[in-house]
Amino acid sequence: MRTLRHFLSFFSYISLLLLSGLVGSSSAFAISYPLLEGAMGMDTQGELFYPDVQFSGGTAINGQSTYQTQISQKLTDTADVVGTIQVAPADVGKQADIFVFAVTTLEGFSEEYYFMLGANLYIDLWDQYTNTIVPFMPKVTLGEQESFTIYSGRFFYAGQLDVFFGYRLADGTFIYSNQPIIITIKSSSTEPDPNEPDIPTTDNDPINGISALTTYRFTGQESKTLVGTSTESASGFNCTGTVNSADQIGRLALVSLFYDNGCYTDGRYNNNNYLVDKGLVSSSTQQQFEAYRISPPTAKAQSFLASQHAIYYQFPSQVDYNVYRLDSSGLNKVASVSAANIQLNQWTPIKTLIVSELSEAVTYVMIPASQNISAYPSIATGIEAAHLATTSLGTPFKYRYSLNGFPFDTKTDFPYSPNQWQNIYAQPRQFFWVSRSDGQKGVIWQDKNSNNVQVTWLANDLRSYSTQALNTNGAMLVAATSDGNGSLYVLTIQTGDGSSNNSARTAMLYKFAESGMLSTMQTLDTSKTGLNIVSFNTDNVASLRYSQGLLGLIIGRKMHAGNDGLNHQGAIAVVFDANSLSLRKNFGQTSGHSFENILTVNAQAEFIGVDLGDNYPRGIHLHRFTDSRIDSRVVYTFKTEHGTSATNPAGNSYPFYASISDSTHPYYQWSNDNRVYTELGGVIEGQQGYTVVFAGEKSPTGVALDNSRVGNYLNDPRNIGLVQVVKDFANVSTTDNNVVPDGLVTTNGLTETGGFYTFNGTWAAQRNTGIVWLTDYQDKTTANVSRLKSLKLNDGNILLLWELWTNSHYVNTYALKITEQGQKLSEITALGTEVRLQRTDDIWLNNNSVYIANGNKMEQKLEIIVLPLAN
Repeated sequence: MRTLRHFLSFFSYISLLLLSGLVGSSSAFAISYPLLEGAMGMDTQGELFYPDVQFSGGTAINGQSTYQTQISQKLTDTADVVGTIQVAPADVGKQADIFVFAVTTLEGFSEEYYFMLGANLYIDLWDQYTNTIVPFMPKVTLGEQESFTIYSGRFFYAGQLDVFFGYRLADGTFIYSNQPIIITIKSSSTEPDPNEPDIPTTDNDPINGISALTTYRFTGQESKTLVGTSTESASGFNCTGTVNSADQIGRLALVSLFYDNGCYTDGRYNNNNYLVDKGLVSSSTQQQFEAYRISPPTAKAQSFLASQHAIYYQFPSQVDYNVYRLDSSGLNKVASVSAANIQLNQWTPIKTLIVSELSEAVTYVMIPASQNISAYPSIATGIEAAHLATTSLGTPFKYRYSLNGFPFDTKTDFPYSPNQWQNIYAQPRQFFWVSRSDGQKGVIWQDKNSNNVQVTWLANDLRSYSTQALNTNGAMLVAATSDGNGSLYVLTIQTGDGSSNNSARTAMLYKFAESGMLSTMQTLDTSKTGLNIVSFNTDNVASLRYSQGLLGLIIGRKMHAGNDGLNHQGAIAVVFDANSLSLRKNFGQTSGHSFENILTVNAQAEFIGVDLGDNYPRGIHLHRFTDSRIDSRVVYTFKTEHGTSATNPAGNSYPFYASISDSTHPYYQWSNDNRVYTELGGVIEGQQGYTVVFAGEKSPTGVALDNSRVGNYLNDPRNIGLVQVVKDFANVSTTDNNVVPDGLVTTNGLTETGGFYTFNGTWAAQRNTGIVWLTDYQDKTTANVSRLKSLKLNDGNILLLWELWTNSHYVNTYALKITEQGQKLSEITALGTEVRLQRTDDIWLNNNSVYIANGNKMEQKLEIIVLPLAN
């Protein structure tokens, strides 16, 4: 498990292993080093100023004479890091401490850690207070210029260092370089450790006329522990509306809110003691804002948490304000406060900003709404854009388009980790890539407030756009596609659940011209003998594709009550005529339950898809269908949790399952496990077969069928696996639905056998073969694959994208290029936290560039990420 110790050991390696290293020498250098843009100062009152100081410096590797402000090197390279300070004239002759600090990131974490470098290789965490930093070169009498070697030698751990330096005068005045020396250290092995990916490097210069992403940092000035004894004004005991000075720092206070019958503050039913840092958020574009960093409470409720603490704020002016939260991706708007709710010199409650259940420190900034705050510079009316960090696969760009509506929010509307039950049931697709007859790209999406369905067309250079309404019935957008010849197809389903009275949902299939004009529509038969839908809602997925005059659909849904009186869930495969939208073929159930599906089209214009079944069958189910035939095979299957008591819900008793039980986990020979421990990543047609990609749980011994490793939503770390299935899979016989025979798979990999007892106690055999595991994450608390995507590239190879999650939160987004049989063609590459993936949405390849669609509901933005591939 990577913890803070790994960051500390990173610097310990430097201390212990630099046998010929040089640190802290001072001399008058003849070499002229690159200038570092900008200098920042903080005076004795904590006020920022711009000093008359010039910084320069950089890194050279392997004895080269050229120094660079940003460099990427291997672990085997020798680095020489130097700095020069052209001292402010007023400070020449004064005594000062020269200091060095580094902002450090390691792969697998999105957090930044601050370390200070002292004399004699003393390294420690720095709390970012100017009076606590240890001197790198203490008590120097400043000359007009101070030049020194910061470090010379090898690094012994992969990561990124942003190195800053400066001086602190005897009176506490603190002056430092605004631009860091950036050092990216990569593993030198030819076959990279999957847990040590390639790290992106920051380029602050414009690329193709698009500026770099604006970055933000928080610097603390003072801190105080707010006890939390203040209360709001409400009709309940102790709700006096008094804001005590003990709960205030600057303009911010924390206040206990009413719960049930009063406002709790004594610690029995509330948390207490929040460390709050008041400081400044500074941007790379020289903006500064007052900010507050709030840490989780250190005193937790003795009984249970009832009253929550919220932020109250004294706004300096009576205007509309926006509240922003600082995270690894910048300042993100999280709330708005109307001028009508603000009284000068009074406390204004912001009750949506609850701090009682924080798991990590958060930083908030309150800024007048008239001020445009964005990490993305404006490039045209309604369009912002920036390039992100450069990677070995290419440099991603992110474009943000203003919308007259509220799209699905990719970050906040489905924030669930693999360790949460919501992640079992995936999420309906939200953004659908379509194309016009002239090749212009577009995205179909739904306004989550009005339910209006719209298509946003993007110019080829992405510097202009237009949005058109697609007039539907206000029902839920379920699926959409296009034929590339001028027609768009949209499927909507009535929201709600008709289970209680066996009421079918209304489902409509629409055909629009690319102008937005309705061509035709069809009300689909959702009765028990038709598509059999009483509910779709947010725990089902549908995939719609066009091929040669036909529309293929795989859709999961809850069905009308069966003979047992229960409303079961499952997916079906259906084909429609693309002209009339009439039903051509309903093949019935593909899998049940079926929690996720992906559909594409092969070179023969047949529909190729996969869905994820939990019982009938239990595994990833591959399908090929036309309007006359469907062929299906299980290509990967997984473990099963068994009953923990002898009697199943039907009242039947079964024997003890000794081979998977222990003294604390007894199991019996029946099961009813809806968990699938898997996410789909895609199906890609190659020259030799169909490559099926997934994220699955492999045990420490590399198996997926160990029925003892169950009991939670996440039991082993999720890793990327694949199998390649022969194209003629329909002619490969199998002994059981959940048995993958040798002749079905072309890849060389793990073979394992197992099985499970069904609900009725009968044995169901299972077998996997040919599994190629592409990642080897080993700690489920720190690293799991989720939101896995796959694309077939122009050269026939495959690009994988995924998000890395701990057991509770998002870490970063990664990419890997592979062959169709899983040989790695690139390092695992970090794309950065601005590249997010929706759980089920498809990504798109166009002109050797990868396109990803996201939404930002709070800021009403459609966000398009484009990764032009380097090769």
